[in-house]
Amino acid sequence: TNTGIAPAARTAAIYYVIDGGGVVVPTGNYGQLNIPVNCTVTGWVLTADQSGSAQVDVLRSTYAAFPATTSIAGTDLPTLVTVQKNENLAISAWTSTALLAGDQLQFNVVSATTVERLNLTLNVTIP
Repeated sequence: TNTGIAPAARTAAIYYVIDGGGVVVPTGNYGQLNIPVNCTVTGWVLTADQSGSAQVDVLRSTYAAFPATTSIAGTDLPTLVTVQKNENLAISAWTSTALLAGDQLQFNVVSATTVERLNLTLNVTIP
């Protein structure tokens, strides 16, 4: 029976660890993640192994265009400022929040002081 009611969006997370291997996390690009389903980024949570500062840019590419990537975080880069955790659960400044199956995400550490391990979680909804 079709009730005409669309199913509720599901919530999930994309999780990425950036580990400095016992030293302050160096700046630069880190790894890639393949996005397996269409989804929408709704927020981010950045935590570290200790209090410190860090800024991580989130870059995106289609599978066809990879390895060329472009920042999607706009002016709202996941950031720590002399703290161990920070979040923005209702992003609005990102230039793109829609991710498509096959998109590639890459993470660029813009700056880091004191922190030796960063854990970035992107909250997403899946239609």
